Amino acid sequence: MDLFLQALINGVMLGGFYAAMMLGFSVIWGVMGVINLAHGEMIMVGAYLSWLLNEHVGMDPFASLLIVMPVMFIIGYVLQLILINRVVDRPILVSLLVTFGLSIAISNLVNVIFSADPRLTDTALEGAWSVGNVTFPVTKTAIMGVALLIMTSLWLFLQKTRTGKSIRAAAQNKQAARIVGIDINKIYALTFGICIAITGAAGAIISPTQAIFPFMGVPLTLRAFTITALAGLGSIPGALFGGIVLGIVESMIGVYVSGIGTNLAIIASFVLLVVILITRPQGLFGGLRPIEEPVQL
Repeated sequence: MDLFLQALINGVMLGGFYAAMMLGFSVIWGVMGVINLAHGEMIMVGAYLSWLLNEHVGMDPFASLLIVMPVMFIIGYVLQLILINRVVDRPILVSLLVTFGLSIAISNLVNVIFSADPRLTDTALEGAWSVGNVTFPVTKTAIMGVALLIMTSLWLFLQKTRTGKSIRAAAQNKQAARIVGIDINKIYALTFGICIAITGAAGAIISPTQAIFPFMGVPLTLRAFTITALAGLGSIPGALFGGIVLGIVESMIGVYVSGIGTNLAIIASFVLLVVILITRPQGLFGGLRPIEEPVQL
């Protein structure tokens, strides 16, 4: 029973990271209709930025969010203006090919700069709290806390601010949003920048617990697909639920299937993705956009 509870706790904590990791992927897809296959590489870039600050400045990876997020926002904003904006209204295959090429370019550029050697950041948030025979790792608890903070902040931003409402309106009906004076190109650039900032933050907070290397992005993009299938596009509660489900599945497999647990966890992500797409393609929460009701600007 203790082993099961420990695996469950670890899975919930891992799920918090997964939820924060996929938010940017889901919102970009839901608002702009672009499937960003370079999503995992953006997580990787955020992780490397955190490692650089940790290695050369001594900044804790959780504190590095104050720098990583603004830098990733600028990267996302510029990428959207010069590249992604050109494929927004094109057939979906075009955005897939462009972002796939971007993912290959980023991973190989990072490989040239940093080599394939895995890196890991150091954090002051070490150790664990014990409750009976069950432990709560401090680092993973902090990751869960930051993930919840990011999700709550994004929800409040989308629901309560004028810019957030404009993003929701653009997702609901782009032409109607233009009629009421919303600059769609600006909203798309802000959306992409915010989502890439969140994605980079996910890379920074996971850097103390997961090896950082140039080709870590593909499995993370796959997990983003799986959680999006569980949650439905743009659903923040669904993201948390889907991330926790996937985290628990992977944690249980890692504990109870010895030897091949990690590889089997990736296979489980594929299987879960296929099952959800066949049985409930709209996601468990059914949202195809970040909004469910007409927006009052």
